Amino acid sequence: MLAAALAGPALALLLAADPRAQLGALQAREKAEGAAARLLADQERSVLDGLEDLEAAARLAEAEHLRAEAARVAAAQQLTRAAAAETEAAARLDERLGALRPRLAARARMGRSGQLSALLSAPSLGELVKRRWLLDRILSRDAGLVSGARAAHGEREAARAAREVEARRLASAAAEAAERRAQATARREEREGLLAALRRARSFHERAARESAGQAHQLASFVATLPPRAAGPKGAAFHARKGKLPSPAEGPVTVGFGKVVNPRFNTVTVQNGLDIEAPGGAPVRAVAPGRVVHAGWFKGYGNLVIVDHGDGYHTLVAHLGSMQTAIGEEVEAGSELGTVGDSGSLKGAYLYFELREKGKPVDPRPWLAR
Repeated sequence: MLAAALAGPALALLLAADPRAQLGALQAREKAEGAAARLLADQERSVLDGLEDLEAAARLAEAEHLRAEAARVAAAQQLTRAAAAETEAAARLDERLGALRPRLAARARMGRSGQLSALLSAPSLGELVKRRWLLDRILSRDAGLVSGARAAHGEREAARAAREVEARRLASAAAEAAERRAQATARREEREGLLAALRRARSFHERAARESAGQAHQLASFVATLPPRAAGPKGAAFHARKGKLPSPAEGPVTVGFGKVVNPRFNTVTVQNGLDIEAPGGAPVRAVAPGRVVHAGWFKGYGNLVIVDHGDGYHTLVAHLGSMQTAIGEEVEAGSELGTVGDSGSLKGAYLYFELREKGKPVDPRPWLAR
């Protein structure tokens, strides 16, 4: 099935501009698809575990890519500074040589006999002493110019050597960044291959649905163990906010609370919250004041933040791309908890939102402002 799906794109790639580059891209894609297929072929392996492993590998590869890219940028900046230093050193050398050339030319025309002639032609002893003093001054200045030119030449050579070192360092950093970028791309493609195969295969979809239901029970048990908060935060009690809560993210609700029928496979699952369509990276905000009682990874839900609003009420936001809060932090309504993402998600970037009353999920829609 994977090979057939690749047949059309493969032919188009092979007919494109650079056959070697296209072949390399095709081989990388086939490798990623093969890894995903092998992962799915293991019937005993959990779909959610496989997704979690791939996401962990993707995050690590992306972090390595960002580190290598930062090193490449730093090397490029260092090379720019080294090149500027070499240019400045070359300019100083040209300046020294520009001042020295006419002096050396005049000395060459005069020669040693000319200097002696200038001294011997002095009409008096006083004039001879004066001419000797002036000649010593000229010789001292010329020696200083020569010394300065030598120093400027040394600076230029040192700057050139430093620039060559930085150029080699940049080439090495660029190669590593390219390799890390390719690895991160391969990890993302493995993850996408897994999700694509999951969407195509009914058996894997059903298995994922069963595992997701099991994780929902695990989440319910986890919420039940959270220490109760006797009273809500200062201000209106949470139950008084019914019908007035803002949405945790901007976007329409695509899947509601309760039983959900998959249109493709006709399978029925129970949804304990809402799926909110929002772009990846969009802010996710607290709907009311409270205290963060969980901020971390939870199998089947990815990056999950739970806020305790007191009086037995909790809100949960899941599949976050990033988390901007920590356990124990007090938050206000509108405080940013994280960003929309696709961590632990089987269907791409979106926000999953739950409201629980004394541990039991309730439909969040009546609580949200129209």
